[in-house]
Amino acid sequence: MAEKAESEGGLRHRPVSTVHKIAEAEEQSLCWRRTTVSAHLMALLLGFLCSVASAQVFKGHTIGETAQQFFSIATMAEPKTLTTQYCKDYLANPKVLKAYDKAKAHPDDTRALLQSKDVNGCRDVQSALDGKDVRVDARYATELGRGWAEFHHSRLVILRLTLRAGTPFEDVVADIGKELGGAEPTKTLVTRQAEVGGISQERRANWNANNLQVEADEMKDFEYGDMGVAVVVAASEYLKEKEATREATRPSTIH
Repeated sequence: MAEKAESEGGLRHRPVSTVHKIAEAEEQSLCWRRTTVSAHLMALLLGFLCSVASAQVFKGHTIGETAQQFFSIATMAEPKTLTTQYCKDYLANPKVLKAYDKAKAHPDDTRALLQSKDVNGCRDVQSALDGKDVRVDARYATELGRGWAEFHHSRLVILRLTLRAGTPFEDVVADIGKELGGAEPTKTLVTRQAEVGGISQERRANWNANNLQVEADEMKDFEYGDMGVAVVVAASEYLKEKEATREATRPSTIH
C-alpha cells in the first residue's frame, strides 16, 4: 500500500522546482504547436492571396480558371451573344440536328454542313462545362481572336493565341514579360529550310514563371512572309502531368 501511495503521489512528492519545470515545458510545447499551426495556416493564406494577386490575364482569361468562369464571358463572333446561350439554343433546334445527321450521311451536302457547322463546337463547349478534357476553338470565345483553349477537369490549362500579321514580336515579348511580373525569357533563333533551298529564321521566347510555361514564336511563310506571332500559355503542372502520362503509357522504342 505504501508503495502504491508513493507511486500515485510521486508527482506531489517531487520538489516544487521540478513540477514548475514540467509545467513550463508542457506550456512551451503547447505554445510551439499553436505557433506552428498558426504559421502553417498563415503560409497557406499568404500563398492563396499571392496566387490570386499574381494571376496573369491573357485575352481576358486566366490559366486555372474554371470552365464556368471562362464561358461566363466567352462570346460568339456571329452573332454577338454569350456562347453558352448560343449553343443552348443551337443544340435545341431540331432543324440543326436533322441537318447534322444529313451531313454525316452525305458529306458533300454543302447546305447541310453549313446549317450544322456549330454542332461539334457547341458539344465541345458543353463537354468543357461537364468536366471533360477537350479543346475549344476560338470561334466559341471570340475574345481570343484566333486560336483555342484547352480544358482539363473543368479548368483552363492551355491557351493558344495567334496574333495577326504585323504584330511586332518585340512588343509581344515585352507585354508577356510585364504580365509575368518582369520575368526575363530565354530567347532562341529557329532556322527553317524550304524545299527549294530558302532559309527562314524565326525568333522564339520562352518563360517559366508563376507556375506557367509561356512561348512566343514568330511565324513566317516563304511565300507570304510575316504570318503573325503564336503565343502558347500553359499550366506547368498540367504539362508535367501530361508528359508523365505519356511516358508511362507510350510503347518502348527498343522492345
